Amino acid sequence: MESEEISSECCGSGCTNCILDQIIRSQNLIRNVDESSILPIGYYRAFKCTLIEQIMDNTFLFRFRLVPTDEEQQKQLIVAPGSHLMLRIFKNWRFANRPFNSIFSKWRSSMAQFKNTETRDRRRVVEKHDKTELDLYLSRPYTPIRVNCDEKSFDVLIKLESGGEMSEYLLTLHTDDVTEWKGAYTGFFWKRNMHKHLFGFVQGVGLAPVYSIMANILNDEEDETLLNLWYCCKDMDSILLRSDLQAMSHYWNFKSVIYLSREKCSCGGRTSRNCLCLSSKKRYNEQIFNHRLEKQDIQNLLEKVAPDSVQVLICGNESFAELIVACITELHIENYYKF
Repeated sequence: MESEEISSECCGSGCTNCILDQIIRSQNLIRNVDESSILPIGYYRAFKCTLIEQIMDNTFLFRFRLVPTDEEQQKQLIVAPGSHLMLRIFKNWRFANRPFNSIFSKWRSSMAQFKNTETRDRRRVVEKHDKTELDLYLSRPYTPIRVNCDEKSFDVLIKLESGGEMSEYLLTLHTDDVTEWKGAYTGFFWKRNMHKHLFGFVQGVGLAPVYSIMANILNDEEDETLLNLWYCCKDMDSILLRSDLQAMSHYWNFKSVIYLSREKCSCGGRTSRNCLCLSSKKRYNEQIFNHRLEKQDIQNLLEKVAPDSVQVLICGNESFAELIVACITELHIENYYKF
């Protein structure tokens, strides 16, 4: 009976998610399976978009709130920190002639330099579907940075991609539009004071899962884990959740360091890793360096702690993850997780 219900809800993006739904319990990859959960395995739920806010040129914050049925009024929105949810849309959404949302005008104008042929080529690369009669939907995973249990809502940061099919759809999303989500999926689970040190190495929008985990730990007064977040961005304008990170730095057990790979330098100190150009741009107590994160930086940080007292979280592109893993392996640190 369960498999029939899951099949009827198939997202059509391939069998991966459906396989997860059926075997994930035995692998312990979904941690929030609960009879009181609004998001049980295998089912999509309706969530209304209640907020769209531009965070930077290509990144927007979206808030979605549950459209509850009568029997769901007493249930909770349970999303473990670091988990991701799946958003699905109909593949033929363009036939609905959805109106463009003007909040994205600036971003779309900046993308006008891309030729139509390039956009079509990129779209073909991005799309990947199960070529069957059930191939009706396109789905993508997104990690909530905040979950409001009382309001049954969550926030996600989404970086728009030129030519991306989901990005093209999101350009037509307005507040009060209803979307479909399911989950939550995760392979990482944190237990209070599980390790003395938790280090996060993140890149760009890869900040989302690690930020949500660390913010949750800081909200737990009985968790005394020492948190270190090392965040790599392109430049000052690319720093996500900057005010949130600054607020978190007021906690005794949290520290963040930001590395900028492409920030301009006029003092000539960038090559010597001693750039002074950022002095006037930094906020109180911020640690920001105008150079790329390198192996020596990672080793200088981690060699000061006992290997068995550390948990490392990694979220970034493949080359970034390979650098971090190579460094921690040399230092005999075995506890790490890649999102």
